[in-house]
Parts: sequence; structure tokens; C-alpha cells
Amino acid sequence: MNDAIKNLREALKVSPDNMPLRMLLAETLMNHFQYADAEEEYKSALTLAPSDVKIKLGLATACYRQQKFSIAGVI
Repeated sequence: MNDAIKNLREALKVSPDNMPLRMLLAETLMNHFQYADAEEEYKSALTLAPSDVKIKLGLATACYRQQKFSIAGVI
């Protein structure tokens, strides 16, 4: 596992509701082609900010990259 991803996960254990940190982790996972993990982080972020368009777009992209086209389309 990438050190940056590991460090972000550790930081989120201390501050799980830190939205900028969670988004940074999700974006880093996307950049490392870890789409399933990114999907989970975007879903967690969405529970904290259900109307955030950037989170929804990230989640849709993560789903699309996993060929979950119908889910991506609904989001």
C-alpha cells in the first residue's frame, strides 16, 4: 500500500469526520486506480454531506471506473 494512502487512513482514524481529509484520501485512491476503496470513501463522505456535488461526482466516477454503469448513471 502506498505510504500516502496509509498515512491518510491513519489520520482518519483520529478524525473520522474530517471531510477535507476524507476527500483527499478518496482522490488519492482514485489516482492509484483503487476505485472500490475510493467508492467506499466517497460513500462515507456522502453520509457527512449528502448534497455535496463534488462527492457525488467522485462517487459516480469511481462506480463508472468499476463498470457499475447503472449506479454511476443514477448518482
